[in-house]
Amino acid sequence: MAAASTNSIRKIALVIGNGEYTDGPALPNAIKDAKDVAAALKRIGFINHEPKLNLNYRDMRVCFTDFECLVEENDLVLFYFAGHGIQLEVCVSTMRK
Repeated sequence: MAAASTNSIRKIALVIGNGEYTDGPALPNAIKDAKDVAAALKRIGFINHEPKLNLNYRDMRVCFTDFECLVEENDLVLFYFAGHGIQLEVCVSTMRK
């Protein structure tokens, strides 16, 4: 099977910027960074909607699920996140409920 040409590859991106936190310091540049990256990706042919800004945990999960449904076979997918990185440990069986 031949590889798809770069002209036929759909480029799709999800850009998230979280700068406001209830339990941590604000990141004033995160929103600007997300907007700038989204604009740059659009200029080079990525399909992306407005960047998702200041999402809480539930909204971020919905956002990921919605984005996952948009992705098709052979898409070039890019995810960009500006914000604090944290580790969350949750039992997988709890997440599926």
